[in-house]
Amino acid sequence: VVATPERELFLAPKGDWNGKDFDFEFKISGKSDSDYAKCKDTSKSITGCVTYLNGAPVMYRSSRQKTVSLSVTEAEMNAAVTLIQDILFACEIVKSLGLKVKLPMKAAIDNSGTVFLANGWSIGGRTRHVEVKTNFLREMKETGMFEFQWISTQDKK
Repeated sequence: VVATPERELFLAPKGDWNGKDFDFEFKISGKSDSDYAKCKDTSKSITGCVTYLNGAPVMYRSSRQKTVSLSVTEAEMNAAVTLIQDILFACEIVKSLGLKVKLPMKAAIDNSGTVFLANGWSIGGRTRHVEVKTNFLREMKETGMFEFQWISTQDKK
């Protein structure tokens, strides 16, 4: 935030919760992105994601991925899985307080191949190397917990 003052975090949640209404449904969503093969020494990609509670950022991270991705879609898939894990963590915290979460939660991803895979749409036969992560994301969608949406790179701000 110090080096980039134009990218401030605005902690202004949307919606009115009076602290007493236990039927109020909190909206949890998130955005993920990756920077493919960014590390010059290892060719590992960078994951970035942010989790929102009623529109206010409550968790964000940027880290080097643990493995080398063989494609941009795989790097984006890794970032999406990290995001879903963070959103599930936030969801469990909200539920542990006896509060409700609106389903499906929304995950915004700027790579159409990753969105196609997560939604169960075929993009060709060359994705076997990301099959486990794909199946995890599909399972989250099929249970009705998540909705995966494509967003353009410009709309991530």
